[in-house]
Formats: sequence, C-alpha cells, structure tokens
Amino acid sequence: MQTPAPPAPPAGSGAAKSPRVSKTSIAIGVMLVLLAVPYASPKLAGYRVAPAPWEPDVTAEAATNVAAPPIARTELTQGETTLKASKNEATVTNALPDTPRAPLDANALAKTKGSIAVEDATGTALDAFYTSLAKTKAKKPGAVTRVLHYGDSVITSDYISGTMRRKLQAALGDSGHGFLLVANPWEWYFHNDVVHGASEGWSSSRITGPLTRDGMYGLGGVTFTGSPGASAFFGTADRGTYGKKVSRFDVYYLETQSGGEVEAKVGSTVERFSTKGEDKVSRIKSITVPDGEARLNLRVVSGSPRLFGVALERDETGVVYDALGANGARAELLNGINAAHWGEQMALRKPALIVLQYGTNESEAPGLAADYERTLGAVVAKLKAAAPKASILIAAPLDRAENAEGGTRTKPIIKKLVAAQKNVAKESGVAFWNTFEAMGGEGSMAAWMKKGLAGGDLTHPTPAGAEVIGKLFDDALMTGFEAWLSRHPDAGK
Repeated sequence: MQTPAPPAPPAGSGAAKSPRVSKTSIAIGVMLVLLAVPYASPKLAGYRVAPAPWEPDVTAEAATNVAAPPIARTELTQGETTLKASKNEATVTNALPDTPRAPLDANALAKTKGSIAVEDATGTALDAFYTSLAKTKAKKPGAVTRVLHYGDSVITSDYISGTMRRKLQAALGDSGHGFLLVANPWEWYFHNDVVHGASEGWSSSRITGPLTRDGMYGLGGVTFTGSPGASAFFGTADRGTYGKKVSRFDVYYLETQSGGEVEAKVGSTVERFSTKGEDKVSRIKSITVPDGEARLNLRVVSGSPRLFGVALERDETGVVYDALGANGARAELLNGINAAHWGEQMALRKPALIVLQYGTNESEAPGLAADYERTLGAVVAKLKAAAPKASILIAAPLDRAENAEGGTRTKPIIKKLVAAQKNVAKESGVAFWNTFEAMGGEGSMAAWMKKGLAGGDLTHPTPAGAEVIGKLFDDALMTGFEAWLSRHPDAGK
C-alpha cells in the first residue's frame, strides 16, 4: 500500500520555491537593472526609455513652444572658450527705431479735423513756410512768420483771413495785426481787431482800376496820394481780446520826386519824415512804441506823398497775417504790378507764405477762358520771382450757386476753375488747397445758405460761414505742418 504525499506548505512559510518561479523573478530583476543603468550617468541619456522625474520634459516643452531653441544638454565645466571677432551692429530685428513713430500722413490728419489736406505734388512746396513756423514754434528770437493772403472781396472784408490770423496767433504767438491800406478804397474794405480810418484828401489807383501808369501799387494793390491836410489813423483794437498790442508801426511808402513831408504822431510824440527822392524806391518808416495799446496818426504836411499802407508789428515771436483783398479782383490783374517794384515790396515784407485765392469773379464769364491756365501760371511765375524765399499756395474759390431749372445748383464753371487751378499748382510746383471740396463740393453753397452760412447772393459766405472756412483752412495747414514736422524732427532747432 502506497504512502500518501505530504500537503503543500502554506504561502510565506519559507519553504523552497519552484524552479519556474525563480527563473522569472531573476529575469525581471535583470531587466530592471539594465533599464536603470542609463539613469546613472548623463552620458547614457540617449539609452533612456523615458525622462527622469528630476529633468525637464523636452517633448512637452516643444509641444507648447515650437519656436523654442533646443536645450543643450552638456556638462557644466570650468575654464574658458575662445570667441570670434564681433561688432555691435544695429539691424531691423534688434534696434529700436531712430524716431518714436513713423512719419504722419497729412491726409489722415486733416480728416480727423473734418478738413481736407493741402495738396503738394512736389512734397516740398511748403518747406519755406513750415521751416519758418518751426522756428516760430520753437520761440527762436526774431522768428516771425508772415503770411500774405491775396484774394477778391472775401479777403477784402477780412473774411477767412481774420479767422486764420486769430487761430495762428493763438497757437504760435501774436506778432501784430499786419498790413492795412491807408484808406478804404472800397466800401467793402474792413479788418477785424484794429481801429482804422482816414479823412478826405486821399486819391488812389488800384489794380482793379483806375490804374497807375508806373504799375507801382505797393504790397496791397493800391497806391494812395495825399494832399496837404489829408490824414489817417491806425491802432490796436478798442474792444474784444484780439489785436490789443503793437510795438512798431511800419509806414510803407514810395520815395518820389514829388513826395513831401508826413507827420507821424503817437500820443504826444510827433515826428516828421520826408518821402522825397530822385528815384522811385520802396521805403519803410518805422515808429516804435512801448508794447501795448497805441494809435498812430499820419498827416500830410506838404507835397504829394505816395503811401501804400501801415503794418502793425510786435517785437514778439509769432505770426502776422496780411489780408490783401481787392474788390472785383481776378488773378490776372496781379500781372499789372511792376515786377521790380513787387520784388522790392516782398523784400521789405519778407513773407514765408503767399496765398492766392481767386476765381469768384472769373466765374462771371459764361465759360472758362482758353488761356486761363497760362495766365494764372504767369502770375505764379511772377510771384516766385518777386518772393523767391516764400512758399506759394493756390486756394480754390468757394462754391458759387445759381438758380436753374430743377432748383439751385453749383455753377458749372466753378468746377472747371478748380480743376484748372489744381493743374497750374501742379505744373508750377506750388501747393493747392481745394476750398470748394472742403465746403462740401457740389451743391455746398445752396446747403450753406439754408444753414445761415452763406448769403442770398449764393456767392459770399456770412461771417459765420467765413469763420468755418477759415477754420478748415487753418486745420489743413496745421495738420500739414504736424505731418511735415514728423519728417523733419530737427526743424526749428
């Protein structure tokens, strides 16, 4: 009879394991040892099956930052490394820009003000004006910027120009009211922010007629001859806040053989000067006064002196704005001024900018003259010769309306005039500002009349309308100046 086998020992009793179990355990242990060996040295990192917990996960980093450079896994050692020659060079990828911002766009700036930009095909037509303004803005000693605004009845009444004067002086400084004619050659003649008057005894010749044979009309297109006893006065404003100071009265006159004695009186101070001379030469007699309110009285003592006007000036950095309008004027009438004489006047006045604003009276004709562009171009050329250091700007005429079948409309000739003036400005290399478009273009005069900005004649603005145009023009010039300064950051220094 066989003896039964003993029962298996309970687990954990320490009895010997089966041969199969022992081999498996050994195999697993050896494998774990082999897998652990690469983690013992960084040099064996390439044999690792997974990142070590104490090292960054390069795969995860790459997933979150694709552009990140690879991490160098090198040993930290002591010593030195040899460097190549190098140089600190600025490139587009590392250097800050030389200026804080890119040049500004004049068109965009003008639009922010509700205006339209001044057009300049050359890009340099207003350099003389803006360079002068930059010096004025920087308060350089003696930096006075003078603007001469020639035009027709709108400028004769100091419309547009009056607003321009106030705005420019408020922003950049008041250097005086500027030029006034001796007496009123037209009932329409008026200037804001001054007191001015004349007695009988003056006669005048004008570019609009009656004409003078020698073509010497002075700065404002009018020459005055006084008989003994004739007088005129010029002074600072007696009301309001503008035009309250003057420090010098500059009397513009023509030295002639038939000249005479003129008395200049300010307060209790009286001075006489002679206008006699062998040749006809443009002169200035300056009468200085303490800066403040003052009035100059001129009186013809003897002879027949020829006077042009008086400029109210201040010895302060700022702007002077001369309104030189002539009732019924057309641009072509400026060709009647003696060229050498006009050059003398410009040399005495030293303008930085000259504005030509005509077209309303030209629009009286049934159609645009065939030679209009040639005639206007000749005026611009003549003015360039007379004032070679000044910028020149052609300002388009205002809209002008007429009653026609179907209602009130813009006169067709206005648009032709504007286009012609724009062509002349481009061909002559001068600036151009489109007053017509700034007002709103086609049909704007009729719309302005409904708003109280234009008169019933469908031609002239009201004072309120003129102020709007003056603001639009000022905004156009000043945003253009801002854009120019962004391209000339050292101007005025």
